[in-house]
Amino acid sequence: MPKKRITIPIFIPHTGCPHRCVFCNQWRVTGASLLPDRASVEHTVEKYLSGASQSVERIELAFFGGSFTGIAPELQEQFLSWIQPYIKNNEIQSIRLSTRPDYIDSDILGLLKRYGVETVELGIQSFDDDVLKASGRGHSSEDSVKAINMIKQEGFRTGIQLLPGLPMDTPEKSLYTAEVTVSLKPDDVRIYPAVVLKDTALENLFRQGKYMPMTLEETVELCSAMYGMFYEKGINVIRMGLHPMEMNSEDPAVVAGPYHTALGFMIKSRYRRKKLEALLRDWRLLHPAESRAEVLLPLKNREEYIGMNRENFFYLREKFLLTELGVRFTDNIEPLIQ
Repeated sequence: MPKKRITIPIFIPHTGCPHRCVFCNQWRVTGASLLPDRASVEHTVEKYLSGASQSVERIELAFFGGSFTGIAPELQEQFLSWIQPYIKNNEIQSIRLSTRPDYIDSDILGLLKRYGVETVELGIQSFDDDVLKASGRGHSSEDSVKAINMIKQEGFRTGIQLLPGLPMDTPEKSLYTAEVTVSLKPDDVRIYPAVVLKDTALENLFRQGKYMPMTLEETVELCSAMYGMFYEKGINVIRMGLHPMEMNSEDPAVVAGPYHTALGFMIKSRYRRKKLEALLRDWRLLHPAESRAEVLLPLKNREEYIGMNRENFFYLREKFLLTELGVRFTDNIEPLIQ
């Protein structure tokens, strides 16, 4: 399906951050190590604009990789000013940036508003103070709540980035973080399950046996519950898992942890499987001796319901002792069992 919206990414790795958190290596994640100059920013923008198809209705530019509002105000204005000609010509319709919750105040938001920034994403990571302290974040959960409320009150779209699986984290704490996130009603959420990146403090903790990342199965199970909480409240989950990275076997960026290029699909598919599992559990109570069933699946999400290599259907057939589990597709929003 042709894309109707595209995002032009401009990476400013580790810029504006007061220190490095235990999990962070933006140079590895973004593939960039230097601040972009005007020529490189304009080159990136022109590349995306020239490659946009006729189906694209909205183009957004996003500053990723650092704490944008932590850099000098003069540099913030410089970056934002380079984008203004594209905004005025309606070639780019909006600007998004990411930053820390403790780098938000009325002056900063006033500057962003003057340059037409639409969305402010905050690297919250967790709403548990012990997790934040163990991860070297340097801010509290109270800072996060205050910043989110201030951003919303000023009329910006709000994004929240979460990192389940950090040091001192537990599934219960991550689910609590998801509950707090839901209560704050952000527009967007990103879920980045913690992985051990090379050349980080977290790598040192891992090699010393002081930190153990979640397994891929644990991650999919936990994040499917978090995703469901956001999805069912109408909160847009725009990313789950790190963007694909070049994996050099001699110098891997990811040392350990639940990195997978299809992690987002796997999480959504697990969430859909749980919905089918609940339906079949109720159906089985009414049909204890039946060996065949047929499900009607929403056409829009059919791949997620079926799973990779039809794994969801194999799992459900075995769990409910079915010799056959048929499928038909409909335009319904929710699945049904015939």
